[in-house]
Amino acid sequence: MRPGYQLVKEQLFFRKELIERVQWFIRLRWTAVGAALLASGLAFVFELNVPVFPIILLILSIASYNTVFLFVWKHLKIAKPQDTGLFTLFTHIQITLDILALFLGIYLTGGIYSPVLIFVIFHIILAGILLSAVSCFIYGTLMLVAAAGLLFLQQAGMVPPSPIPLNGILFRIFHHSFFLPVHYITFAAAVLISAFLITSLKSSLRKKARQLLGISKELDISNAKLGALYEMVKQMGLCFDFQNLMDSATRNAAKIMGVKGCSIKLLDDQRKMLRFSSTYGLSDNYTAKGSINLEKSPINRKIVEGDWYTIGKIDKDDYFQFPEDIRKEGIASMVCLPLRMGKTVLGIFCVYSDVVHYFEPEDVKFFNLMAELTAIAMENLKTELNKAWFLKKAAHQLRSPLNAIYSMLEMIRKGYQGPIHPDQLETLTRCSKRLTILGELINDLLKLGLERTEEQRTRFHLVDVRSVLESVRQLHEGQASQKGINMVFRMDDDIPQIMADEKLLDDLFTNLLSNALKYTPPGGHVEVALAKEPENCIRFEVSDSGIGIPEEDFCRLFTEFFRAENAKAFAEEGTGLGLVIIKESLDLLRGAISVESKVGEGTRFKGMLKG
Repeated sequence: MRPGYQLVKEQLFFRKELIERVQWFIRLRWTAVGAALLASGLAFVFELNVPVFPIILLILSIASYNTVFLFVWKHLKIAKPQDTGLFTLFTHIQITLDILALFLGIYLTGGIYSPVLIFVIFHIILAGILLSAVSCFIYGTLMLVAAAGLLFLQQAGMVPPSPIPLNGILFRIFHHSFFLPVHYITFAAAVLISAFLITSLKSSLRKKARQLLGISKELDISNAKLGALYEMVKQMGLCFDFQNLMDSATRNAAKIMGVKGCSIKLLDDQRKMLRFSSTYGLSDNYTAKGSINLEKSPINRKIVEGDWYTIGKIDKDDYFQFPEDIRKEGIASMVCLPLRMGKTVLGIFCVYSDVVHYFEPEDVKFFNLMAELTAIAMENLKTELNKAWFLKKAAHQLRSPLNAIYSMLEMIRKGYQGPIHPDQLETLTRCSKRLTILGELINDLLKLGLERTEEQRTRFHLVDVRSVLESVRQLHEGQASQKGINMVFRMDDDIPQIMADEKLLDDLFTNLLSNALKYTPPGGHVEVALAKEPENCIRFEVSDSGIGIPEEDFCRLFTEFFRAENAKAFAEEGTGLGLVIIKESLDLLRGAISVESKVGEGTRFKGMLKG
């Protein structure tokens, strides 16, 4: 059975086609009425042997019922736009009346020899397009019956003559009564062949349309899964410890796969036991048994050795250590994959369904991708935590001796230990300046190390962004005044509060404003803007008239310790970590930032904060 989604979409597709063709049918009838009136006028002018007035009366009748059809179609489109049955009935009525009118016209213009006879094929085509194949053949049969009646009347001499007289022997031969059955057989063959061809073609096209709808459905599902997978990876990228990362992975995997539950089981140090490290959708009773002994669980042992495993119907007790708990939990099928970090298997990633044979091969492939991305996220987090630990440890170890050296240099430079020669004073001043730069670097390293560790994880709450930016403004007014830089702040009055952390916002605006003031020459200007955006978002901009950034350096701006060459030449001090802190703060705030700059003309950083 086809999925309900596909059936609904298919019905909507063909319903739209029927409604559009019904309107087209009505418009086409107006064209036919006009052409028939023109032909009648020409017959009258050229004095052809045709009953002109009965034909005109027939044409006016067609125009009258077509006017009614137009009003009915407009009413149906407004009142019953989704009722396919009514539109189908409406089409039957139209074709039936058209066939009656057409055969009256054929009778009036020569019967089997009528030049109008060819238009019967047109209605066969219409019936084949708009209606079912059975309806098309029924109409074809009715037309053949009506043509047989005309044939009988023709032989009885009760049909008006053809309006196109032909002279000579051929006309007399083909109008002989012997050729009337030949005309009929030819007509019948044309009707039946047309019905067969149009219904076959329609069937083929509808089959291809169904295939396209199926492909469209699969693409929709794939796009939705990939979008959800992207959000899952993004969420895991914002996690600061393995537990949060694994919980995010199991929660999102269960929702994306549409299953009952999900779990991550990690191996112990001896690689003999598995323990549930993260679960979603599973009861406490199921996970309360504790660790799983690999010796008593052949499936888990096989997966740990590197194989993936899918079970369409769980019915064998010897597969699991606690089979009765699986049945009580309502698990009917599952897929389990090894969770690898590099070449090492850390544990097992499983999804559970309460439906037997739930997982298709495509689901297994997609879940395998999900497991690989989870393992990569865990590996990246381990690397980040090791880096953060090193940064924090190094910063702490360097800070104390650096402060001691700086204090001793200051004692010597200020003359507390005796007079100093001017050349020595200059050297000591340069040493103090270098130590100050080194101190800034250590502070930035320590800040990065703390922000990347669990102990400095943020607790989001409603924050007034205007007040945070106002405090940053007050902090930098003195620096701007000393350099003669005109610093302008433009903040909307209706800036909403957002879920954020004051420290992250302070790091963001402090580093943006410090960079703008640092790389703007005296007499320049710096402008900071804060504006409300739709959906409770906030747009911020920090622009300056400074030295600018070379375009080729844009791709490296947010990497650690990078400084553009013109920045090094303009200001000796600088750690190359300010923009890294900005980027990491925005990642935690779920914000975004972009840069526009031209060397010698200034720089503008534009960003967005979500509510």
